[in-house]
Formats: sequence, structure tokens, C-alpha cells
Amino acid sequence: MARIDLERRAEIGREKRARTRAAILDAARACYADPDAPSVTIESVMQQAGLAKGTFYLHFTDLPSLEAALGDALIAELAERHEPARQAVTEPLARLATAVTIFLRDIAEAPARARLVAHAIVALPDVGEAVQIRLKDDLAGAKERGQIAVGSVELASRIVIALVQQAAFLSGAGKLESSAVPDLVRAILRALGCTPDGAAKRAADAARNADMFAQQEAQPQSRRQ
Repeated sequence: MARIDLERRAEIGREKRARTRAAILDAARACYADPDAPSVTIESVMQQAGLAKGTFYLHFTDLPSLEAALGDALIAELAERHEPARQAVTEPLARLATAVTIFLRDIAEAPARARLVAHAIVALPDVGEAVQIRLKDDLAGAKERGQIAVGSVELASRIVIALVQQAAFLSGAGKLESSAVPDLVRAILRALGCTPDGAAKRAADAARNADMFAQQEAQPQSRRQ
């Protein structure tokens, strides 16, 4: 009798499970991205994925848990895409304001994406872990420079995340346009302790940085290299 490699069998099982979970997430992404589709259900997602409905429950508890996982993935993807623009700004608070501006513009332009982001922030305590690390690094740098008045970096990060979450809810409900993003960025900076004039200047600078990044993204790849 051939010797069974239990470790390899387990590895194959994990790989298959990962592929199936990814297929469900991709199908959900397609469903939520379709503006003409009816309300998203477990049935519609699994039909899109070409999988049996029962398979869903091997990977997710319910539709909200799927939405939270998809929102978390979207947050990570958006943050990664924006990282070059973020790194182009050296001053911590300006870097934070630029990142928040770009992020809020993205979700304001896509209500379905905004709803998923808002849900993920509520449902997943460690949502966007990489995003939170970068956020806290920027806040720590701003605190060292005396640019924010909130004494705790942890509290400051929670303030930023809470305000972004509210913006995502508004965007998801179709109640937030890109034109309102500078006001939101100013509000976030004021909540961190910036003066009115300082918050206004940084928000304006962040908007210009975001515009520059958008222009660079719009250029053909050959021109950017």
C-alpha cells in the first residue's frame, strides 16, 4: 500500500480552500460592482462563482461576514495603490492628509465600494491592518513634531478611522460627493488638534497632491517609466 503523505494532502486541501474562498470573493466583487444588478444575495454570489450554495458556509458565516472580508480586501488594495503618492510626501501630517484625501475620493466615486468599506470597519476589529500601521506611524511622527494635540496615538488613529467610517457610510448612501472631501479632511485635522488655518492649508495641499497623483495615474504606463 502506497504511503500517504498526510502533510501534502493537508497542503492540497488548504490550497483548494483558498482558491474557493478567492473565487467567492471575486464573484461578490463582481456582483457589488454591477450597478444594474438587483440586491446582492448569497444565491447571486454563488451563482456568479459557479459554486453550490452550501459551499458558501464552509468559508463565511453569512452575507455580512462576506461583505466585511471583501471590504477589508478593498481597503488593503486601495491603500497599496495609493502608497507611492503617500511616500512622495515627506512630512507626516501632510502625508496622512494626502492619503485620507485620495482614499475618500475613491470611495465617494463608488457607493458600492464605500458600503463595503464602511461595513468592514465595523465588522472587523483589525480591518486594514497595514493601513492602521501606516496611519499610526504618520500620527506618531506628527505628535513628535507637535502638530497634533491628541495625547495618544491610539486615540488619534481611532478618531481618524471613525470619521473615515462615517464618510464611507455617507458615500454608500449616495450622500457624499468628491467635492465635500476637502471639508472632511479639514474636519479630521481639526479633530486631531490642528488650528483652523493650519487644517485648511494642509487640506488644500493634500488636494493638490491628490490631483497630481490622479494625473500621474492617468498617464500611459510608457510615459511613467
